[in-house]
Amino acid sequence: MVNEDRLQQMIKMAVFDKEDGKECRPMEQYARNDYVALKFIGSFVTGTIAFGLLFVMWALYETDELLNTLNTMDLVGFLVPLAIKYVIFLFFYLMITYIVYQKRYTNGRRKVKKYYSSVKKLNRLYEREDKLKLPAAGSRKAQEQ
Repeated sequence: MVNEDRLQQMIKMAVFDKEDGKECRPMEQYARNDYVALKFIGSFVTGTIAFGLLFVMWALYETDELLNTLNTMDLVGFLVPLAIKYVIFLFFYLMITYIVYQKRYTNGRRKVKKYYSSVKKLNRLYEREDKLKLPAAGSRKAQEQ
């Protein structure tokens, strides 16, 4: 006979595995700071690439002006503001990364805790069912002897 409580717990666990399991796996493996630091490294790389692409697009747009002033351009006067803009861009990009992944980690940990509570409840249901079966099996053996 099918135990409905056990079936409901199994369904909850299967839904979690299908919908959120892969997304929440890092929340099981990493501490919050490690998870966010790992995402920070990736965001640093993608932020640098994004800034580089934005700079290239700007340089292509301003090609005529850049070529006209190329010989008289003060290179330090050009690179210092560019570096400052890069640092400001990266600062805001990494702050957004920090906020987003802190929230994702918190939500993922909450989902993982719910999953583990379902596992514990399922184990308790199995244990309770086993306890109910044991006395019945023991009394049959006593009757046979």
